[in-house]
Amino acid sequence: MISIGFLIEVILLGIALSMDSFTVSITCGLQKCMCKKRCLLLAFCFGIFHVIMPALGCLLGEGFHYFMSSFDHWIAFVLLAIIGIKMIMEGRQFKLKEKIFDISSTKVIIMLALATSMDAFVVGIGFPLKYTFPQILIALAIIFTTLFTISLIGIKMGEKVHFIKPRIALFIGGIILIGIGAKTLLEHTVF
Repeated sequence: MISIGFLIEVILLGIALSMDSFTVSITCGLQKCMCKKRCLLLAFCFGIFHVIMPALGCLLGEGFHYFMSSFDHWIAFVLLAIIGIKMIMEGRQFKLKEKIFDISSTKVIIMLALATSMDAFVVGIGFPLKYTFPQILIALAIIFTTLFTISLIGIKMGEKVHFIKPRIALFIGGIILIGIGAKTLLEHTVF
């Protein structure tokens, strides 16, 4: 069953996972050389890789579901907390001048999409522990839409140069992931 709480959680998850892509999109937008087609390609690649990677993680997680059912909430919490802390640490060390990419190459765009979606693979491992199959499909659709939209917003913000600092975006994404992990743990241990 799809509840409002599930939708809010998945939207927040999509936002948290999009922070790396958001900062890369801002950097690409700063180069001010992206045509509309290239902007859409970048946003699509970020979105689709953030569907493929958690789906692959989900397949791995499904294989271990029966073995992990008694402590799955701890696994979800630890994985999300590690990714969240990693994002916060990346935000502290982020230097925009070191993040310029050759966005005229489709190969570079695909590599950026793959690199920014690695965290989504780990998040996907926890999907079968927490969601039903229909919920996973809805979650992946929401994550794609969120990534696509936020990537386009990042590109446009970069082009305008008036944007949220990438450090803050990574910090917010990290806090959201840690919060979702803590919520999962509390649901299984306290409530």
